[in-house]
Amino acid sequence: MVGASTIAAPTVVGAKLRENILREGPFEEVPPFEEVPGTFRSPAPFDTGDILRENSPGEYGASIVWIGHSTVLMRLGSSWILTDPVMFDRYGINVLGFTLGPHRYSRPALRVDDLPKPDLVLLSHAHLDHTDLPTLEALTNRFPNELTVVCASNTQDVVEELPWKSVRELDWDDRASINGVDVRALQVKHNGRRFPGEPCRADGHRRGRSYNGYEIVAGGVKVVFAGDTAFTTSFRDVGSNIDVALMPIGAYRHCSEDHCTPEEGLAMTNMMKARYVVPIHYGTFKQSQEPVFEPLQRLRRAMAAEPGRLAIDGIGGCLRLA
Repeated sequence: MVGASTIAAPTVVGAKLRENILREGPFEEVPPFEEVPGTFRSPAPFDTGDILRENSPGEYGASIVWIGHSTVLMRLGSSWILTDPVMFDRYGINVLGFTLGPHRYSRPALRVDDLPKPDLVLLSHAHLDHTDLPTLEALTNRFPNELTVVCASNTQDVVEELPWKSVRELDWDDRASINGVDVRALQVKHNGRRFPGEPCRADGHRRGRSYNGYEIVAGGVKVVFAGDTAFTTSFRDVGSNIDVALMPIGAYRHCSEDHCTPEEGLAMTNMMKARYVVPIHYGTFKQSQEPVFEPLQRLRRAMAAEPGRLAIDGIGGCLRLA
């Protein structure tokens, strides 16, 4: 972990580089919280040269960019890590070359062609909005036989036909050191079914599809990517002195068995004594009944006494730690 004296205040960049492109959804929203116009402003397509230079080794101990949904690009020291890449307009089922599924509210902060080559790709579970085959195909075709992917137990079959350098499954509390990155798989509370009827660990099937969070350590920085989770006390077992928690805060209305509320996400962040929280899994797709802006508003209210810990509050935001 970076020592307390060396951690700079978070710098948020890039959140206002694109016009607000929020789409009107085919649903009626009656929010109990006031809407905040312009909260989700995604960067327009742009040259990533500035980002790459800002993230050059030695200048920052960590740089973390929220691309959208659960997709986060990190540079920890000299290592690039990419989580749950979902970077096209829709996720879902491919039917005759078309993807049938939810449309994005907000565009990704970066395109696949903008990305640097990841030293490690982390997949939390096999849900369609976390293991997106079109994005993974585009990524592996851009870097054929060069990328290492880590995924949850009994999910390797979903991605193994793509041209990876290697595919590795990790079970809860398994550890691996890959390309300079130390990774530990964490137990979360969710389900792993990619399609209805599949065996799932949440149903007691030990060999069913599993689901992970990850502790990631590189460049002297500790980050926890919580993946997708309902409220669980298992984060107490992670330990303390986490620098950054990437915590899901959306899709909780009528989905409490699988997704945490913003307040519960903050509680799990506090279990790890994380210095900063980067909220994810909101504002990108309409996945439950809460208004699209509500998760961030609730989190802001819950963190009113410590607003400096909320490191990124919009797609395209970048947290940089010295």
